[in-house]
Amino acid sequence: MSHCASRAPGTFADVRADRSAWLPGPRRPPSTGPSAVAGPATGATDATATARTAPGCPRRGARRLGLGWLLTRGLLTVLVLTGQTFGAQQNVQGDLRIYADWAGTLGHGGGLPVGDDRWQYPPGAAVAFVVPELAHTLSMLSYRVAFVVAILLVDAAVTVCLARRARDAAWFWIIGLTALGPVALARFDLLPAAAALTAVLAVARGRAGRAGFALGVGALLKVWPVLLLVALPRPGANPGAWSWVRLRRVLGGVVGAVVAFGVVLAASGWWRDAFGFVGAQQARGLQVEAVAATPFVLVHMAGGPGPRYSYGSLQFDGPWARAVATACSLGEALVIVTAALWWWRRPAPSTTGQATARLLAGRALALVLVVVVTARVLSPQYLVWLLALATAGVAVGGTGDAAGAGAGVEPPGRGRSRLAGFGWCDRFGRVGTGLVAAAATSQLIYPWRYNDVVQGRIVLSVLLVARNLLLIMVCWWALRAAAAAPPPAPFVPPPTRPAPTP
Repeated sequence: MSHCASRAPGTFADVRADRSAWLPGPRRPPSTGPSAVAGPATGATDATATARTAPGCPRRGARRLGLGWLLTRGLLTVLVLTGQTFGAQQNVQGDLRIYADWAGTLGHGGGLPVGDDRWQYPPGAAVAFVVPELAHTLSMLSYRVAFVVAILLVDAAVTVCLARRARDAAWFWIIGLTALGPVALARFDLLPAAAALTAVLAVARGRAGRAGFALGVGALLKVWPVLLLVALPRPGANPGAWSWVRLRRVLGGVVGAVVAFGVVLAASGWWRDAFGFVGAQQARGLQVEAVAATPFVLVHMAGGPGPRYSYGSLQFDGPWARAVATACSLGEALVIVTAALWWWRRPAPSTTGQATARLLAGRALALVLVVVVTARVLSPQYLVWLLALATAGVAVGGTGDAAGAGAGVEPPGRGRSRLAGFGWCDRFGRVGTGLVAAAATSQLIYPWRYNDVVQGRIVLSVLLVARNLLLIMVCWWALRAAAAAPPPAPFVPPPTRPAPTP
């Protein structure tokens, strides 16, 4: 018998097992009819049947969620470790071999591989690469197996954290990464994405210092989580709103993460050439999958020049492509500065940490989407960033669209899906739905049919163009949601002293 079915009828636990006990709105009082007082012969049977079929049974939902995670992650693990099988044109293990080479050098006293043009990461990424190397040295596991196991552990921790807060968010995370395919486990981008998601959830709980520490860790692994600092709302004068004290705590957490990683870098000697990755990023051309490379993909499909391998990827390197890549970098900087100035002039959000986190998730998703769409590089694993922020929006605001608009959708109890019975688009919004569709399309392109894109085959080239257009649409939807004015903070009168008694 399940845990949900083991409650005695006619008690408060029986009321909690009923849907109306945890759905929003007025609660339905416990029934006083025959089923509530009939005794073990009838009442227990009715209560057991109700408990077994109740959609909010926490343990049954947790079992389904756990089974879904095990099945999907087992499938992705097989696809990663078996390499180029099942008709895939590319092997996702290529970057794992690069990680292993870097980790071997770093783990044996070497410095950061800044001489390698494929090294384009902040110095904190060295820690992420060395941890599987330590597991490889201390055990019989190969580096690729140790790396995948480490990613799976982080993924499992994120899923458990989401399941405790909002089961819809956990399901969105599971389905989104599955749609993206084996590349989600064969790259380390899940680590900074998990850090950014953790930061949003920490803001929702009022843990500003923890949020700042998570942002610092994510930014030291990959730079993009620092954009969440730009998306933070302006502190308000209302005592209950997002305040300067909380902002200082966020910045203090970021400083704490930098200091912690700085100690590791200083002890290992990896602090030398810590910013050497910046030059390699700026020297890159237009990657084939980048949205800005769409015209060049069409020209290549019509018989024009194709991409060549450079800086760890296939990219267009002609003079026109270089000019477009430079324009992309300038456009990214302009977008970030404009967003910071625009949002800083907006009114402060309402008093709850939930509303602040909802605003943060929507703004950060819109900003990162703009950066990804205008970037000179768009590897498929970048969609892990977007899926993480969309998941955070679902966790704190109901749907991806509501998260950006700051709609007042408070999450219901932990045990149940928010909008059970509605369609996918109603549950996750058109932004979330579009991101999952873009992730599935990206998996079809890489690793399954990537050679067709490189060779200019019509079908896959058109599919890549369609994926890029979909990302532009999703970016526009997210921007519209983020541009909506947040609800004004309610006025909180200052406390008054009671009148003295005569």
